[in-house]
Amino acid sequence: MKKIIIAGVLLAAVCAGAGAAAYAALAEDDSVSVQTEPARTRADYIEMWKADLAKSGKELPADVDSMTTQEILDAWGRELGKHAQPG
Repeated sequence: MKKIIIAGVLLAAVCAGAGAAAYAALAEDDSVSVQTEPARTRADYIEMWKADLAKSGKELPADVDSMTTQEILDAWGRELGKHAQPG
């Protein structure tokens, strides 16, 4: 009877150890990796818009230097909208 109890205790210890090891392995990788681009500047948006307009032979508006970043993005969006295809 003692041998059965000892074997049961040993088996329980082995199972508990295996369970703890499995939990530790799963719980260990809880980090989050984030890949971000550097923040774009107003000058970056102007260059991107200029390159986009150049594809269709157009140029930036004359008042681009006085435009805010939001105005640049809005005007660029309107220009892109002119060429959008439905569907």
